[in-house]
Amino acid sequence: MSASNPAVAELLTVRLDDITIPDGNHRQDLGDLEGLAESIRRIGLVQPPTVRRDGTGGYQLVAGQRRVTAARMAGLSEIQVVVRDYSDGSTLHAAQATENIARKALSDVEEAVAYQELLDLGITSDDIASIVGTNTKRIGEYVSVLNLPKKVRRELSSGAINFDEALMLTQLGDTPERLNAALRNAHNGWNLASAVQHELHEREVQRKIAASQEELEKRGVPIVEQPRETFSRRTRVQRLGNGWGCIPITPAKHAKEPCHAACIDSYGGDIIYLCTDVQRHAGVVPGIEAPEDRKAARAAKRAERQTEKLAVEARRTVLAKRLQSRTDTREATDHLKRVWILEADDGVAAIACGLLGIGDVETGYRGHAAALINRVDRHPEELSRVSLALALARGEYYAVRQYVSLDERLVFAQHLGYLVQLGYAPTEAERARAHTADEPFDGHGAAADASVDDAVAAE
Repeated sequence: MSASNPAVAELLTVRLDDITIPDGNHRQDLGDLEGLAESIRRIGLVQPPTVRRDGTGGYQLVAGQRRVTAARMAGLSEIQVVVRDYSDGSTLHAAQATENIARKALSDVEEAVAYQELLDLGITSDDIASIVGTNTKRIGEYVSVLNLPKKVRRELSSGAINFDEALMLTQLGDTPERLNAALRNAHNGWNLASAVQHELHEREVQRKIAASQEELEKRGVPIVEQPRETFSRRTRVQRLGNGWGCIPITPAKHAKEPCHAACIDSYGGDIIYLCTDVQRHAGVVPGIEAPEDRKAARAAKRAERQTEKLAVEARRTVLAKRLQSRTDTREATDHLKRVWILEADDGVAAIACGLLGIGDVETGYRGHAAALINRVDRHPEELSRVSLALALARGEYYAVRQYVSLDERLVFAQHLGYLVQLGYAPTEAERARAHTADEPFDGHGAAADASVDDAVAAE
């Protein structure tokens, strides 16, 4: 047989019945041919298909399956064809594959099969890329899709997934169980990219765990289960190293100890070197103390609670006895006033400082309350005056607040009654604010405590 020379071609008119279509054509779906058939009826076949002689007097189709099929639909019995010499089978297959790729409407899987056949015929990726107008990377991506399971390729062909999604799945091609897990997660609502990345991460972790286990076995280091709780000074098992919760011994120095071991981090696959009996190093390694006597510690805690209970009872006894006494002392009154000052809200204390003309107030938390205490410490005789200033300041504080509770309204009523006795004429708004559900403001409020004025005057 002479060498194949496809460059030599002749144009012939042949019977359609003499043209056979070979098996294995990449185009599985010819699409809608009605429009093409109608065009052939009206103006004829513009571009002849390519055939080769089959050695029996007939012709085998090389390129133009849609045109041949449409010509039959148009009712033609003969068509013009281009006859080329494709006596070399590999050359024929290359021509068929290249022609199919160059045509439109090939599915992604069909295009991938065509690329693979050309590669199998010895045509390089660079040559294929030049013929079809793409790049070698893209050809490699298409061919990689053929390694996916059949069910995934079916989903790609049906449009259930697109080519980019199929390409992502090729990253899991060497681990079918993870590829199936990613597909299950995607069907259960996951984003496919996230499902693939999750399985890639898990696969990498498992590979790292296997490598870590192999390394530890090679070194003869016992492998223990990863402790459930965070490493701390209270646990018997602790990390080796200088970090938080570690005992300051390097794995190399600890390697000969009977308590030397390691675990593998289940999240990242890293090796974590451990001491499985920290108390063995008590008194030798800084920071490790002898184990606590738990029985003695519990007994000490019980004794501490009992002492605290007795102290509470003793304090309350002394206070109850003082309250049962009919004798009122100056010390008790001063104590009451000091507690009143110490508990003052700083907003109320700020008004009190203004009423008393105290201007040297330090900024910061409770600065005004501290200024009142300092005034009393420097001038003990003004304790009653400062206490009264706080009481008046509280009334003024509730006088300007936008919202007041019932208890705060009662305090303001007392304050306004005191002002009336001092000769102040309240406004209607002030009277309304002092009004309560139980008792309207009558212009007096509760009786002003004249004893307070008397006490201030006496000082």
